[in-house]
Amino acid sequence: MKPVAVIVGFAKIISLLTGGTVASATMKMIASATGVSKATVSRAFHAPHLVDPKTRLKIMQVAEQYNYVYNAAAGDLSRKKSSLIGVLVPGPNKSFFGTSLIAMQDKAQEEGFSLVIGNTKYDCRIEKKIVEQFQEHRVAGLILTGFLKSNEVYFYNLVRKDIPCVFTWETMADQGLNYVGFDNYDAAFRITDYLVGLKHRRIGLLVGPYSKISRAASRLEGYRAALKKNGIDFDPQLVKEREPSHIEGKEAVKEFLKIKNRPTAIFAASDTLAIGAITGLKEKGLKVPEDISIAGFDDIEFAAFCDPPLTTIRVPSYEMGKLTMKVLIEMIRGASSQIRQYDLSTDLIIRNSCAELQR
Repeated sequence: MKPVAVIVGFAKIISLLTGGTVASATMKMIASATGVSKATVSRAFHAPHLVDPKTRLKIMQVAEQYNYVYNAAAGDLSRKKSSLIGVLVPGPNKSFFGTSLIAMQDKAQEEGFSLVIGNTKYDCRIEKKIVEQFQEHRVAGLILTGFLKSNEVYFYNLVRKDIPCVFTWETMADQGLNYVGFDNYDAAFRITDYLVGLKHRRIGLLVGPYSKISRAASRLEGYRAALKKNGIDFDPQLVKEREPSHIEGKEAVKEFLKIKNRPTAIFAASDTLAIGAITGLKEKGLKVPEDISIAGFDDIEFAAFCDPPLTTIRVPSYEMGKLTMKVLIEMIRGASSQIRQYDLSTDLIIRNSCAELQR
């Protein structure tokens, strides 16, 4: 066994008895081996943006030789600052949020922060409880993928308490809120208008819980506005509210088929709902787009590879996640006191799941 390994083995045991004294000694050895101060070694872990990249790489290489793991909790305590960032999502298992979460994590790690993720499950009580737990753990800041309508006042009051907070996945009407999002209304309008351009006038909408969250409500309003622009009456029978999942999409499309004057096209306001709808249609012996056109929203990775490839709205998920984290970290560090609001662009991606109506 190498001498370093022996030292580290004892270090792990003794540190449990001494409250981290050996960890401090190990950091001192890393400083000595790299020719920098102990403070610089610490900074390389908790504030890497303040350390020269070459110096930081050298420190990390030596730290790896010592099997050294930085104690972020102890470091946060000594600096009286947190390196944890709370992220609130309605379902982190959903692939469309997953890309943004990866981007957030990538940026956070670059800057010496860690993420803790809370899944609200579209439940207002769970949503508030998670935020309270985040506060109990003294997170440095919060990222919120919108919020449930019933908790609107709660979150506005939270922001007024000077807790660094950035909203994402939608633009906010309140000029006092920081956000990095996109125009859900406009995106839904464009894809509905595209379907009308293919001569469809009976267009179903399969949308997320619009009665609970504003971005889903904005997609509903964009859909309605496109119908109105084209002189098509809104039919509430053609709107199905579902939580975004494959099974919900599959079951909902079967309800559309029971309508006497059923839709010739369906705009599913999430790709997971759209892919589920395609599965449901195939189970009924119908073809896409020959019998019914299907359009989605998000452009998840699988959208280009399903059968048929899905026409959809491309959301800049990774860019949005990274920029959201960048804005929040700048707020945490006091780099800017100005309200930051970014409205990112979306694109209509045309594939083979939609076709011009032939009858």
